[in-house]
Amino acid sequence: MIEIYWNRAVGINGNKVEEFKFPKENLSKIFYSIKNKDFTFLGEFYEKYGPYVVIKSGNATDILQKVLIDYGKMLIERSNKSEMKVMESIKFYHELEKIMNDYKNHMQDWYEIFDPYSRYMLSEEKFLNKSLQGINSPSPSDVSLYNEITKNYKLLEDLKKRIEYYIESTMKENFPNLEGIAGPILGSELILLTNGIRNLANSPASRIQILGAGKAFYRARKKNVPGPKHGIIFKHPFVHASKDRGKNARILSGKIVIAARIDYYSGKKDEYFLDNAKKSFSKTQ
Repeated sequence: MIEIYWNRAVGINGNKVEEFKFPKENLSKIFYSIKNKDFTFLGEFYEKYGPYVVIKSGNATDILQKVLIDYGKMLIERSNKSEMKVMESIKFYHELEKIMNDYKNHMQDWYEIFDPYSRYMLSEEKFLNKSLQGINSPSPSDVSLYNEITKNYKLLEDLKKRIEYYIESTMKENFPNLEGIAGPILGSELILLTNGIRNLANSPASRIQILGAGKAFYRARKKNVPGPKHGIIFKHPFVHASKDRGKNARILSGKIVIAARIDYYSGKKDEYFLDNAKKSFSKTQ
């Protein structure tokens, strides 16, 4: 949208342009309004200057550069620090999960050298616990190195729990209704996927229902078959543990949007809403 607006402002070819009469210092505010889908400025702007008010081509690039710097500063200053912390935390949480999975697989492969077939005789959880206890080898260097590996894996495990606790406490403090409906991890993932609580609050429930199922959605459109019934909200027990997942996904996505709107516009925990939502979950289940 910003690119489209700027092209209209400076002209498509930069030729036959007149002096830009609208105050240049307001351009960054206009860009910020466009980002937030707030077009209230357009009425007065177009009434005064028309749709093709432009800047002289000679200084258009210099003005745009300064305006975008001001725009970037405005984004930082007006950003919601709480949602930024939540989004960065959940991104790091998932990256840590990937690292731990790779780490665990290599560690277990190594352990199997010293205890063959144990992977197939034990459940995955028991095999992991056994491998974390160390290896039985006549070589001190093998034992020393493997102990260091298991020590680091345990540190990663502790770090993951710490991040999870941080996400939970931050969500409860800043987005209590969303956390109460979706839980801390799923709630933070929804904020990340929609790029902020404001976008989540302004999204229709139908979009939230299939959020995270983009590949399945476009594949269904391409093959002209029914689309996915749910996206990332499948992680919620109300959806994945139900017999009618499509119906429950619709109900849950509606509650999530309401919770996000309460968090965005009031910021206070609504016990009445949360109690009624949880009752409806238990009835529908």
